[in-house]
Amino acid sequence: MVIFKNFFGTSRESEIMTTAIDLATTAARFASNKTDIEPLLHELSMISSRASPGALISPEDEEAVFDIYLKLEHYLMTADPLRTFDRNQLRNKASRGLRSRLEAYEKSQPLTHNQPVRA
Repeated sequence: MVIFKNFFGTSRESEIMTTAIDLATTAARFASNKTDIEPLLHELSMISSRASPGALISPEDEEAVFDIYLKLEHYLMTADPLRTFDRNQLRNKASRGLRSRLEAYEKSQPLTHNQPVRA
């Protein structure tokens, strides 16, 4: 779903993300050093390649993407060399349904997403 906003007389596009893949992909774009998150990008790419365009991913794949997202979020909040984000900045474009699924998943997991991205 796309919402158009008027900003100083021009149209600017602002997406409200409804899928876990969109959320993780957007978070990955914020990383200033892509080599730091390469393993996560590879995992995300593998899951994305299994998904049919426009189709929902399986619940297992959504959980895997949520795990990737949480690791990306942690990286952006604590380790990105150029900019530090806060949780709300990163999650504010997620639809209510997506955000509630992410938060439910997050509560059900041990804090593995707080581990460094690279081993």
